[in-house]
Amino acid sequence: MRRSWGGTWCPSELRPFRSPHERGKKLLKRCLRLVYIVLFAGLPLWAQESSQPADASFAAGSTQTVGERVPNASGFEVLSRGTPQELKNYPFRVLAGVRNRWYPQLAELKKSANWKRGTTVIEFAINRDGSLGEMRTVESAGEASLDAAASQAISSGAPFPILPDTYPGQTLRLRYHFGYDQPLSPEAPLCNGPNLGAHAADAVLHKVGNGVAPPHPISSTDPEYSEMARKMKYQSRVRIAGTVDRQGAFTDVCVLVPAGGGLDEKAMAAVRTWRFEPATLGGEPVAVRIHVEVDFRLY
Repeated sequence: MRRSWGGTWCPSELRPFRSPHERGKKLLKRCLRLVYIVLFAGLPLWAQESSQPADASFAAGSTQTVGERVPNASGFEVLSRGTPQELKNYPFRVLAGVRNRWYPQLAELKKSANWKRGTTVIEFAINRDGSLGEMRTVESAGEASLDAAASQAISSGAPFPILPDTYPGQTLRLRYHFGYDQPLSPEAPLCNGPNLGAHAADAVLHKVGNGVAPPHPISSTDPEYSEMARKMKYQSRVRIAGTVDRQGAFTDVCVLVPAGGGLDEKAMAAVRTWRFEPATLGGEPVAVRIHVEVDFRLY
C-alpha cells in the first residue's frame, strides 16, 4: 500500500488590521481546532475518550458503544479512557492476536454437538508491562465450551505487548465480543463457514506441483484502506484463499486469517478483480486453489 498523505486547510484572515502576533495566534487556534475536528469528529464512539477513569476496576452493568462487530468474528470496545493518539493501534494489535488464536478452534467446535448460536462477551485488563490483569465473562454464549474457547484465545496471548508510552494509564480495560454461528458477511466470508467448500465453476481442483505449473498474475488491483484502520493507523495482513479457474479469474474467495478494522472487506474487494494466466497441466489450463496475502501498510 502506498502511504496516503493528508492535509489541513487553514483559512486566511480577511479582517481589520491586527498585529502579526495577534493574527498568528488566531490563525494557529483555528488550525488546531480544524485538526481536532478532522481527527476526531468521524471516529466511532468506542475510539473516543471514555468518561470512565483509566484505572478503574470493572463496573457492573457498564455500557459502551460497540466498536467493530462482524459475523463469526470478534469485536472490541475500549473501556479505559484514552484517545486514538495515545492508544495508537494497540487495541487492534491485541485483537488480531486474539482472532488468530480463536479462529482455528472454530472448525473443531462446529463439529461438536454443543455448537450453537450465541455470543460470549469477556472483559479483561492489560497491565502496563503487558501482563494479563482481571478477566471475567460478562455474557455467556450458553455453552461452556464456546465460552472457554473465547477465554483461552485471550489468556493464551499473555504477556501482551507493553502498553504504548503515550497511554497515561497503568492498565487498559477492553471488552471483547465473540460471535458464534452468526450469518456470514457476504463481503468477507470466512473459509470455515458453511457452503464454502463448493466450487461450481470447476468440478476438479488441482494443487500446484506434480506436473501442475502455477498460475501467474496478470493484473492485481491495490486495495483501498478502510477509514477506521486509517484513523487508528492500523497496519496488518489479510490471508485469503481462492480458486484461479481455467479462464484466469480469481473466484470462490474467502478469508483464512482476518485482520479486522474493515481491512478484510477491502482486501476481498480487491482480489476479486485480480486476473491470472491459469495454471496448466500438460499444457492445458486447469483450476487450482491458492492462498494470497494482502498487506496493508501506511508507511
